[in-house]
Amino acid sequence: MELKELTVRDFRNLAAQKFRFGAATNVVLGCNGAGKTSLLEALVVLGNLRSFRASHLRRVVHHDQLSFRLQGEVAVGNRTHRLEQTVEVGPPISRDLRVDGAAVEIGRYLQYLPVFALTAQDRDLVAGRPEGRRAFLDRFIFLLRPTYIDLVRGYRRLLRQRNAALVSASADAEMEAWEEPLAAVAAEVVFARHEGAGILAQSFADVWDALSVKNSPEIVIEYRSEPWNSPAEGPKKVEELYRQRYNETRTRDRQMGFTVDGPHRHDLSIKTAGRSVRHVLSSGQTKGVAAALRLATLAQVEKERDDRFPVIVDDVDAELDSAALARLVDQLGGERQLFLSSTSEHVAEMAGPRGRHIRLENGTIVRQEIASHE
Repeated sequence: MELKELTVRDFRNLAAQKFRFGAATNVVLGCNGAGKTSLLEALVVLGNLRSFRASHLRRVVHHDQLSFRLQGEVAVGNRTHRLEQTVEVGPPISRDLRVDGAAVEIGRYLQYLPVFALTAQDRDLVAGRPEGRRAFLDRFIFLLRPTYIDLVRGYRRLLRQRNAALVSASADAEMEAWEEPLAAVAAEVVFARHEGAGILAQSFADVWDALSVKNSPEIVIEYRSEPWNSPAEGPKKVEELYRQRYNETRTRDRQMGFTVDGPHRHDLSIKTAGRSVRHVLSSGQTKGVAAALRLATLAQVEKERDDRFPVIVDDVDAELDSAALARLVDQLGGERQLFLSSTSEHVAEMAGPRGRHIRLENGTIVRQEIASHE
């Protein structure tokens, strides 16, 4: 898979323009504030519909604008597809998503250009709030099993309906009508996450072993649900437990005004020596675990889908020393498209003979060049 072109309009501080990329390593160069990270962010939003910098897309729109537009040309196998998205940030947010000119649903659009990003914000994946890890796990499962997106959407819809019924003090009979399908879908989500976390844990172990230095801590990854839950026993058992739990906790949930139990409260547990890594590891080790998690998802998804996907590393020389950077470029850039941003000409030299350099000033391309003949 290869992103050949990206056209942007009204995105961050980038001028309206077209970027052309090489099939190997692309290095985005410029001083601070030149638009390097904005370009990589636009690339990620094109493929993933979400930013690695902002929790809401209203923050990525150029000032005084209410929408942005991205268009990309993507080579997949022997075919080339045109991806387009026009996003009005609202509120509420609205998206017009198109592939080869035809409007498509989110689930289908997201299949065309999965982008994997290594950024400074990845520390939050390990040390931040559970919702970030839930979203990370959900995306991993979706990339392995595209129908999973419908399952998660169904759960969220039913959860909102039960919550509304709680607030409106609906009778028990009406509550039970919402709780039965909610329990069934919750069980499927929990079981899918339990299996997905197991696959991720094995892939992570392989990557962590390859990246680790001597005396690196052992890291254990598990899906954490309620103490009374039994995801290992399969979805039918979990459904039965949720149905019973919703009945038993209905009075409490009415008082709270929302559903306390369920996969919307679960977490991806990351521990070492029985303790959460965020309470034990140094900042550097935390960064290493986060990078290994990203690379583990990349490795597993590429294995399952028999393809290679674009990877971006933002502000690469600030995050990695020169030796680690050389290993990363050598490992990632050999078989897949790699995007690096940096202020350093030294990083440009690492792009190799097939690399492409893109130089930015004030959000505008000042030069695009190939290191040598591609």
